Amino acid sequence: MKKIVTATAVLIILCFLYTVPASAEQLTLRMLIWEGYAPIEAQQDFQRFIKGKFDVDLTFQIDYASDPDEFFNKLRAGKVDVISPAHNLPKDSRYNLTQNGLTIPLNLENIPNYKKLMPKLSRQSWAIDQGNIYAIPIVHGVYGLAYNSAKVKEPPKSWSIFWDPKYSKHYTVNQDYYELNVYIAALALGNTKENIFQYDKIKGEVLENRLHGLAKNAGKFWQGFDQPEHYKDVVLATTWRFTFPDEGGLFTDWRMAEPREGTLWFIDTMMLSKTLKDQKLLRTIAELWINFLLEPESQVKYLAKKIGVCPVTTEAWEIYSREILSFSERQRLNRLFENLIPWQILKTRSRNAFDLLWNEALTERN
Repeated sequence: MKKIVTATAVLIILCFLYTVPASAEQLTLRMLIWEGYAPIEAQQDFQRFIKGKFDVDLTFQIDYASDPDEFFNKLRAGKVDVISPAHNLPKDSRYNLTQNGLTIPLNLENIPNYKKLMPKLSRQSWAIDQGNIYAIPIVHGVYGLAYNSAKVKEPPKSWSIFWDPKYSKHYTVNQDYYELNVYIAALALGNTKENIFQYDKIKGEVLENRLHGLAKNAGKFWQGFDQPEHYKDVVLATTWRFTFPDEGGLFTDWRMAEPREGTLWFIDTMMLSKTLKDQKLLRTIAELWINFLLEPESQVKYLAKKIGVCPVTTEAWEIYSREILSFSERQRLNRLFENLIPWQILKTRSRNAFDLLWNEALTERN
């Protein structure tokens, strides 16, 4: 009788094990990115895709960067899996992200949309090391000059407008990207596009005074990514955006200017941390996330339309130009892109000097 009871119990247990489904694997992808590069709707779409493909319950752990040094610091500490540095950082001598072992090459088999990148963004030298791709563009855009067209009747024609006394305390600029503020000050002084990246060719009291004035007379500063509140009570701004999203009407009258000196151009990328080197599934998921961001819907709906940056794939660019931009915006963008100034990798001396100059200007303001 005892043997019969035991056998029955075993059978019940086995039936239970075979009828209750095993719980899905749970994984967390840790990202340090610029704000706006992983909107909640995009996360949810991708989580559903990963659930269907791998039966994985994926969680995103997202921190937003405000200073490019954060990428290196978190990589070194092993606290991040994916980062979104601009194109001038992977081979910056401070970081050497493609050579220092903190990042890993990308498997393009998991990123088929890489083939759809616009030709000028594909296989760039800053993204490649020993034939391997380490960084893939996800958006590009400008550190541009914006103005409130309801308050500034004539579109600004020069970066020098920031030093017009009538706009004192009525503009906002980025606080952390010291080199960009040096660049616009140098451009406003008439320096060439090539020389603004070299301290020894633009140094001097005149430049220092310009930077002090830029900091002193700013109505407010913004960090990371400019937000609607930064535009309240100002009429001029530097911005990462080309177009301005509908944020309760706060951006209604804002437009991009076309400074004759040129407009600074950045390309933001995605790179993978060494933390994924031995995590085959999570590494694949991270690469699929990059591929997802290159899909036309992600490029146009989640990135270009939502935060005002430009798509990087040919197909998405055509949709963006045709369906999102007005005729006047297309014309303005074409003119801006004829006069772009790509960020360059700075020499150590120039970078240190630019950092010092801007911090001195901020200190004097305070």
